[in-house]
Amino acid sequence: MLTVRDSNFIFGSVGSGDAALRINGVAIPVWPNGAFMGWLAVPPDSAPRYEIVAGNKAGVARLSLPIRIPPVADTTRREQPADTLNPPPPPPDSLVTVAGNVYVALGNPSSVVDDTDRVTIAMPEPRESGQVYKWFLFPGTRVKATGYRKLGSLEFVRVELDSAQEAWVLRSELARDSTAPPPGMFVTDTIAPVRRVGAVRLEPAAEWVDVVIPMTGPPPPYLVEQTNRSISLLLYGVKNAPVISMMPQPTDAYLNSVSSTPESDRVRYTINLRSAPYGYLALWKSGILTFRVRRPPHIADMTFPLRGLTITVDPGHPPAGATGPTELYEGEAVLAVGLKLRDLLVARGVNVVMTRTTMDPVDLGLRPIIGRRANSHAFVSIHLDAESDGKNPLVTNGTWTLYFWPHSIPLAQATQNELLQEMGLHDKGVRFQNIAVARGTWMPSILTEGAFIIMPDQEAALRTSAYQEAYARGILKGLESYFASLAQTP
Repeated sequence: MLTVRDSNFIFGSVGSGDAALRINGVAIPVWPNGAFMGWLAVPPDSAPRYEIVAGNKAGVARLSLPIRIPPVADTTRREQPADTLNPPPPPPDSLVTVAGNVYVALGNPSSVVDDTDRVTIAMPEPRESGQVYKWFLFPGTRVKATGYRKLGSLEFVRVELDSAQEAWVLRSELARDSTAPPPGMFVTDTIAPVRRVGAVRLEPAAEWVDVVIPMTGPPPPYLVEQTNRSISLLLYGVKNAPVISMMPQPTDAYLNSVSSTPESDRVRYTINLRSAPYGYLALWKSGILTFRVRRPPHIADMTFPLRGLTITVDPGHPPAGATGPTELYEGEAVLAVGLKLRDLLVARGVNVVMTRTTMDPVDLGLRPIIGRRANSHAFVSIHLDAESDGKNPLVTNGTWTLYFWPHSIPLAQATQNELLQEMGLHDKGVRFQNIAVARGTWMPSILTEGAFIIMPDQEAALRTSAYQEAYARGILKGLESYFASLAQTP
């Protein structure tokens, strides 16, 4: 089933580099290993198939590949009153408001990881796909439910973080009372939670600085934002928070000051730093919110800036993953790259943590947790790219590096620069993307898309030890460049 009606790519292998190939009468280039990639008009509704003919001196092979094509979009102008033959479609799933004061608890144990990383994700708006993840809330956070909406197979609940901020969470994330009859009733209340802040204090340690915020009531909804020299922590639903202005005594080499800006029912804590943010954790336990700001590691030797550090290497997939035209599987190719990167890092005195060393699947959500539990200084997830229907990989292929949190951008940029030199492909840049493995906050975390496995020439190169090592070497040099820059940062 195609998802486009205009043009699309088709790729695969004819098994022999000396074969000529035509698809629906169009000549398609064949690489020396028999792989091919073609960009063709989608067949017409009257002949929904690709007619594939390959031949060489030994003979001719034919294949008729049936496809399904999406229907033509309905462009009828519904506002015309006389258009009675085409009645308007039923309205989309609409918002159902929740009457009265209904406060719900977040954090369904069956749908979140039982770990420090266990959170409920809240979004600015409900979507079937492409959600923007903005808030990462503690289990037990209580918020007011104001609406419900179903979009396709997903059910969303609209909640108030405070009187001035709405968000959406999946209905499955609402906590349930395990003592109630199956499947259990949602944990609700009709009384708004009361949260008050006690005496805030700083607790510096060798590897981090804790901003300790005692509170009454349940954990608050919160939002973390960053600039190039500060981190702000916005707490919602907090009454009468005191104004604070604190500087560590004696002077701290990393933390400059902490100040607060209270409003009617929220408070923002601004943590000013002497250099760029490196990592953090938000922790809640027994009425205390601890915001742990991680110090950058001390780089003692500019010649070997990675020596003594811990780096998590994550060969992406399985499960899922892309497959090339001669059936090279992404999970297999990136494992070879990851193992080569491990060896290069170990030779430089790095403690390497691998999320996998075999082809056994590793849960997507567990991968960044492995890195945090190891107290890693960086997390790199290694991938190979493909393309979706309607996009021409002959044009769009290249190398790019992805991040989620702003403090990961410098590592992403340094790695992208080095990968371009090693891989020799088109620069697709450094971009934000909502990727699960890069959402850890304790360290800079990135995902590399070094090459396009569906491109015949790149797939063939990725089968070679030399190109696998080039990919690994690009990541190594990116890590070295980034951590060397930390030693130079004033």
